[in-house]
Amino acid sequence: MLVEGTASLRKAATRTILVNMTVVDPKRSLPKQYEDKHRGSSLDLFEYILILTSVIYALAIAQILAGVSRMAQTSSEIEHYLPQKIWIFNLFLLVFLIWWATWEFRTVDWTFPEYAYLLIAPTLLFFACSLLTPMRFDGELANIEAHFARIRRPFFATFFLALLAVIVDGSILLSEPVWHNGRYGHVILLVSSGSGYFISNKKGHTAIAVIVLIALIATAVSRFWLPR
Repeated sequence: MLVEGTASLRKAATRTILVNMTVVDPKRSLPKQYEDKHRGSSLDLFEYILILTSVIYALAIAQILAGVSRMAQTSSEIEHYLPQKIWIFNLFLLVFLIWWATWEFRTVDWTFPEYAYLLIAPTLLFFACSLLTPMRFDGELANIEAHFARIRRPFFATFFLALLAVIVDGSILLSEPVWHNGRYGHVILLVSSGSGYFISNKKGHTAIAVIVLIALIATAVSRFWLPR
């Protein structure tokens, strides 16, 4: 009797498990209650979009660090150039600030054109970061000033366009007014980077790099630390 009772309990338990089990067919859609819960979730979509932008920003930082590493490891004697050093820090700081500020777009009702627009700045900044340091060092002497002179115009043109895309993104993606107090710093950044396209002397480029650094720090402090 005990054995028969145990067997009956096992059969009943097996039937209960089989009834309650749900076989998931990968070809079928998700359960309706799951779709209803997650349909139209802008936060989930934003996190999905942020993956690619974060990867591009990370690659831009990797370009900077790899360039500095090449300069440190080369056997060539390097003639350093102060504006290039400042610009390395400027780009690193700018990428960090933009990536942090991107979180403000988590409430956007995303469409493909807005997604495509968000990719403009990281793509341009990646290109700008890749230009700053030589890909290789040939010969016994590496003249960084000569390299900077060669890439000056594409660098400043790319940097200007990236800045412009970042500056107006709040007005395009959100309801930020076209003009506000923070625009003064933005104008300084745009004018400085635009001037770098035309100026070729070392003193001028040193001044531009320092002005951009100060403007970036001031913009970061006013936007992220001071109360609005």
